[in-house]
Amino acid sequence: MRRWAIAFTAALALVSIQPVLAATFRQGVVQNFADLATASCHNPEGITADAGGTLYAAGLSGNICVVNGSGQITRVIPVAAGDALLGELFVDGQIYVADNNGDFSGGRVDRVNVATGAVTVIASGFANTNAFERDGNGTLYVSDSFRGAVYTVNPTTGATALWIQSELLRSHGFPGFGANGLAFDATRSNLYVANTGDDRIFRVAVNPDGSAGALSIFADGATIDATHQTTGSLDGADGIVFDASGRLWVCANQANEIQVLSPTGTNLVKRFSGSGDDAMNFPASPVFVGHAMFVTNLYFATPGAGKLSVLGAAPGAP
Repeated sequence: MRRWAIAFTAALALVSIQPVLAATFRQGVVQNFADLATASCHNPEGITADAGGTLYAAGLSGNICVVNGSGQITRVIPVAAGDALLGELFVDGQIYVADNNGDFSGGRVDRVNVATGAVTVIASGFANTNAFERDGNGTLYVSDSFRGAVYTVNPTTGATALWIQSELLRSHGFPGFGANGLAFDATRSNLYVANTGDDRIFRVAVNPDGSAGALSIFADGATIDATHQTTGSLDGADGIVFDASGRLWVCANQANEIQVLSPTGTNLVKRFSGSGDDAMNFPASPVFVGHAMFVTNLYFATPGAGKLSVLGAAPGAP
């Protein structure tokens, strides 16, 4: 009888928890998740997550802020005081972070040991490091927005090589950041590159030897707007990530939206912005954790502000 009572109590507790979780991460609804408007965590730009779902947000504070599943800041990892930290990538207990001078006069790639907090500069000499990807061999790809380029970085030796550079990957609009978010498709046969200032997503074919192949326009915001009688498509395309169905999720920082491109890149199939206090403000980088998407809000025009948003049960998440 006692064993039955314990089981019943456990089941009752589980049932009572489920509505709370559903309310916290409602499908298709953008909600505030973590307040990062603190001296140590303000203006977050990059985000990554470990296998357990712990979030790591980096930004203009020069720190990486660790956020748990309840939206609480549990730790602050100092990286470079006064620097602007942008994109991040978590790999085997290490975080690779795009580290830029506070006045954006130069950039580098840092590796941060999560357990110890030790920071190592593994590559330097960039104009502006912004976002990361990683291929099947472990090679890092980092975008340089000011040079309209993508570089490869050997994470062990720090050896750096120009992978692709093009005028098409430079910004010709606002804001003045060109090559930005990076994402491989499921087969790693193409690397997709967001051009923030030009409201475009480019596709770069990956040759069999790993070199960059043909560069082509995958999605153009102005074309989507004209074709589908809409506005704001890909406006300020920033961080990007694919879902399991081949749709590309884009942080449109000037539209204050998460926009979802069809697998063909010809139209937006969904747009999420949040409303009221939950509205996004300069969404910069996304990361999937299970079926939830977490997004940094940079609050670019508001020094000292910042938050993480969550979009619950995003259909097709990895």
